[in-house]
Amino acid sequence: MIYQCIGIRSDRPYIIRDTQTGIYSLEELLYYVRENVFMLNPEDFGSSLSRFLRKRLELPDLAAKYDEMLDSGKDFADRISMLFKESRFANDTEIETLRKALSHGEHMSAGDSHRVRGEFFLKSGRTAEAVIEFNAALKVINREEDPKDAAKLLCGMGNAAAGNFNFDRALRYFEEASGLTPEDPVILNKLIAAARLSKNDDDFYVYMISRNIPESIYSECLRRIGEAEKHAFRGEDARRFKEAVGKRKEGDIPGYMSLRHSVLCSWKAEYRN
Repeated sequence: MIYQCIGIRSDRPYIIRDTQTGIYSLEELLYYVRENVFMLNPEDFGSSLSRFLRKRLELPDLAAKYDEMLDSGKDFADRISMLFKESRFANDTEIETLRKALSHGEHMSAGDSHRVRGEFFLKSGRTAEAVIEFNAALKVINREEDPKDAAKLLCGMGNAAAGNFNFDRALRYFEEASGLTPEDPVILNKLIAAARLSKNDDDFYVYMISRNIPESIYSECLRRIGEAEKHAFRGEDARRFKEAVGKRKEGDIPGYMSLRHSVLCSWKAEYRN
């Protein structure tokens, strides 16, 4: 889809403090809002935004209208909806849907707010921040009353740990999640995968027996892991990755970190090129 640009592109960004995202144009701002509607912090959209519109994007009329809504006490959802309408970034139906979502997000509970931010950071590859948000959500949730929600948060922390190749820690999170929802097959598969990546062959099978996990279940999971490796890794990358995991299991942490860093740098360089 193509959007007609309104205003100019700023040479200095407007910073969404909650996620440290830099915005350079009105279109970028509206796209960010639409894609992250449930994790917005109204404090990021106060008078500083109208100054950005006026001085950096050279949109004085839009800034004046935004200031007027601020002064008259219009809520966050109405102010943002006005920006969408004035910019013609969305049609009336989409704007109304967005306004309702913004109103809901503004009154979201602290736990839900932390969870949504955690999911955003995890998808963005910002795993440390994701864990902080998931942890914050866990502190305000009652695990006995909401075991499924708590398990989801623990899974998010496990996914973040696995994303950093910290499979031992990921396994601990998945164990805790599985303890809350033992019948959840998705969590069980995550637990099996983390166990396979964190233990040697003998210890893995002993662990499966200790947790009474049927062979039919973990064998199928291992098969899918093998298929995923074939698609995810080229031969040399797979060899280096397995070598790194081997070093970690042997206690050679410096060797493990060095090889892991080498593989990641190679991927980053290829992506940038």
